[in-house]
Amino acid sequence: MKTIYALCGGATIVGLLAAAMFRNTTPVDQTFTYQGQLRNAGQLVNGAVDLKISMWDADTAGVQIGTSNTFNAVPMTDGRFALGLNFGASAFDGSNRWIQVEFRNPAGSGLYLALNPRDKITATPYALYALNGANGVWVYDTNQQSVSVLGKKVGIGTSNPTAALEVVSATGGDDSVKLPAGSIGPSELAITSIYVAPDRTFTGSVDFAVTMPKSGTLVLDIEWSGCSSNVTIDGVDVGGASFSQPSGWSSGSYRYSARITKDLPAGPHRIESVLSCWGPYGAYSGSAVVRAWVANGTMQATP
Repeated sequence: MKTIYALCGGATIVGLLAAAMFRNTTPVDQTFTYQGQLRNAGQLVNGAVDLKISMWDADTAGVQIGTSNTFNAVPMTDGRFALGLNFGASAFDGSNRWIQVEFRNPAGSGLYLALNPRDKITATPYALYALNGANGVWVYDTNQQSVSVLGKKVGIGTSNPTAALEVVSATGGDDSVKLPAGSIGPSELAITSIYVAPDRTFTGSVDFAVTMPKSGTLVLDIEWSGCSSNVTIDGVDVGGASFSQPSGWSSGSYRYSARITKDLPAGPHRIESVLSCWGPYGAYSGSAVVRAWVANGTMQATP
């Protein structure tokens, strides 16, 4: 009569699976270590033995998981052996698993004999908890605030985020991110790169539309060379331009510029400027840039 005493490194299995979850950019080998000791008629086996190892979803009968792992001429001293088993990436889904051991001794001769009962794979309690970790939700509670992951959404202060990132105050209030007043200025925001309309270079006149997604203050920079003009928004004159004569320019050739702010309701608005030029030095050209729009004192992103 032949018996086998097999020890399965359950903690090793779970550790490899955890590594696969947290290092998904680098494939992790699914192999785990299986150790045992084989006796023949109560005597420890020495020499070469063939082993065939399979995984099942039940202690008897059931469905085989993956393919059998076959090892030929496994050297044994005092019956001890250590094998690397791999039943595929989907072998462990949280369900119970059993190992079936078959052997033939001596190696290369005779039929394989199956050992009973099958060996149930177990894991350490903390390794099982690490696999699921409070239903998959990571909690950071140093300041009684929680961080939750729901699919591809992250919630801070909420366990049910409705956006890629949702922040909710632990004491109630707005669901948006707030920063202390004055903590971010124009240099940090790089305001010159926040536009609600593209830059426009024009000759003679400019006429374009801007859509305000919300009511707020429109910030418009406009510049003319050698000409002067007023600007209208929705047909209403909103102001003229200051002018200067840059060094090296000919007499009578001027640069005019204006920064115009205008409170506007949400919706489309039309900006127009017609150049009025005189003298031989008029360049009849200009540029118009909508720098940003402001709502309730907050700089808004491009709509």
